[in-house]
Amino acid sequence: MGAMRSASTVTIAMVAIGAACGDGSGPQAAPRLALSPPWTSIEVGDSIVGDTVRVVFLNAAGAVVRADSVVWSSSDTSVARIDAAGGIHTRRVGVTTIRGAVGSAAASQPITVTDPVLVGTGDIGTCASTNDEATARLLDSLSGTVFTVGDNDYVDATPQPAYGVCFDSTWGRHKWRTRPAAGDDDSLAGYFGYFGAAAHGPAGYYSYDLGAWHIVVLNSAVAVDSTQARWLRADLTAHPALCTLAISHRPRFSSGNAGSSSGQAAYFQALYDAGAELILDGNDHDYERFAAQAPDQQLDPAGGLVEIIVGTGGKSHGRINLPLALNSVAQNADTYGVLRVELRPTSYTWRFIPVAGRTFSDAGSAAFH
Repeated sequence: MGAMRSASTVTIAMVAIGAACGDGSGPQAAPRLALSPPWTSIEVGDSIVGDTVRVVFLNAAGAVVRADSVVWSSSDTSVARIDAAGGIHTRRVGVTTIRGAVGSAAASQPITVTDPVLVGTGDIGTCASTNDEATARLLDSLSGTVFTVGDNDYVDATPQPAYGVCFDSTWGRHKWRTRPAAGDDDSLAGYFGYFGAAAHGPAGYYSYDLGAWHIVVLNSAVAVDSTQARWLRADLTAHPALCTLAISHRPRFSSGNAGSSSGQAAYFQALYDAGAELILDGNDHDYERFAAQAPDQQLDPAGGLVEIIVGTGGKSHGRINLPLALNSVAQNADTYGVLRVELRPTSYTWRFIPVAGRTFSDAGSAAFH
């Protein structure tokens, strides 16, 4: 994925569609702004190399006008500015309108700049169905840093493809902005080879910052070991002032097929002790959210860790078993989709976004400890 960029340029995408009245001979085209990817709500700050959008001005005939022939402007440059090449640079949360003018012809589009966003899921890449393509299409219209919670590619076609082929045909178009995690069905050799530097081999666990938040990514493709546990505690100690979110393939608590993983207790305890806010998991092919709780499953709204299982990337559906695990507050086992988490300076919001044709969702917000 490459080195981090300076906090100034963020991917934006939007389309400003103009409308013109006819002169009696029928409707006429109007100039418009075209940006790719098609995002009208984007993040403040930077997270990933290559996360840059260029605005282009299309004249009434649909032809692209050279960027240096366009007069660009932003209604609020303290929110975002646009450079002479059509590149957008975000500065703070807010709303601004980007405008392009060529002579008397002009087009504009309001954009919303948000706090940093994580968007993703797990249990994804399959060559046996198009469910992973359905979740990849959700990403096409969502800005943010893409995360995975493991089991990225299942190599389930016949003949068996190389690792990464099934993932690459769908989610691969967002690989440039993906921060992956490994799962127990990921071949580590294939995983490290496909994701390259983004996989942080050979350990496979790593951390990074997004805005006021510290993100910890664990390696669940290997058995729980003291080396990774020591690294986790040291990493959390080194970032005491930041809000913390963790990503791990195996859930500590779950009502799904695989159920709760006692092996994850050491990681859950370390995160709880450090005052972490949220942990995202996969493995079970369902969606499940737990109330803030302590490692002994006592409700702890003031200092507990919220766990969200989002193994809904497209491989297959699991099931929710009864009785539910303690403190489970939202469950679904028949909807593919992605989770969007907006990371605010003193709080976070979450929203599960279902694929087209499905209606289940789960959303809310919480202040950090």
